[in-house]
Amino acid sequence: MVVRAPTSGRLYRKPGPDRPPFVEVGSVVEPGATLCLLEVMKTFHRVAYGGDGLPARARVVAFLVDDEADVDAGDPIVQVEPA
Repeated sequence: MVVRAPTSGRLYRKPGPDRPPFVEVGSVVEPGATLCLLEVMKTFHRVAYGGDGLPARARVVAFLVDDEADVDAGDPIVQVEPA
C-alpha cells in the first residue's frame, strides 16, 4: 500500500533543516498524521496520512523518494502496511 503525492512539488520530510523528520520508517501513523511537506511555488502543503484503501493505523515501511526530491501528482511517496 502506498500514499501518493496529492500534487506536484518538492518533497520535504522535516519541517526545517535542523528539525527531525515528521515520521521515520517504523513509525505508526493514523489519519491526519503529517507525513511530509510539498513545496509548490514557495508555499508549503502538508501531506497527511489517510484516504480510500488505506488502513486506519499503518506502519511506515519505506519512503519511496528522497528528501528534497521533486515529485509529480500521483507519484507513490510512502509505503505503508497495516499496524
